[in-house]
Amino acid sequence: MNRVTLFCGSRKPAPGVERPSSARQLLLAVQAGLADEQTSFEQLDLRDLDIPQFDGRTCAEYGSPDLDKVRAALDASDVIVVSAPAYWNAVSGPLLNLFDVLGGANYDLTPDRELPLQGKVVILLVVGADHSSAHLAAAQLRSTLSAMGAWVAPRETVVGNPRQVPDFAAVVRDIRELGRYAATVRPGGGR
Repeated sequence: MNRVTLFCGSRKPAPGVERPSSARQLLLAVQAGLADEQTSFEQLDLRDLDIPQFDGRTCAEYGSPDLDKVRAALDASDVIVVSAPAYWNAVSGPLLNLFDVLGGANYDLTPDRELPLQGKVVILLVVGADHSSAHLAAAQLRSTLSAMGAWVAPRETVVGNPRQVPDFAAVVRDIRELGRYAATVRPGGGR
């Protein structure tokens, strides 16, 4: 079985706001799929973490306990499921900032340095304001995470505005299957 980390990349809702985050809510279906396969997981939520703004330092140079927590969880994972919100045809800024901070300045990489997500399998769950935003954000994340050394699984779930999906129960079933897939997937697609 894989060691799985579920990562919610949403900062919503703001303090005092009652609207839920779709990216966070849909991770519950991934959790159910992992439970079907009797696979434990660690969960991280960007809303609960104090991540510094990227300023060119390496990850270790920030001295951030929350950043160290994220780095340790990702290092211990075989599979990372990233649930990301998409706004304005792109992934949310705080999530991209986290990947910048984790990776450091790409132009400073030496040829012998291991990439920040080398050997990790990443599965995407992207929720957008509409289909265009969600698909463009998924493409952006695939590109970013691949450049960081991850094998981004070809199986992903991309959801346009959840309030407008005609058969939302079918989407939840698909996401539950994504959780089952996360339990056993290997780089290159093998199980």
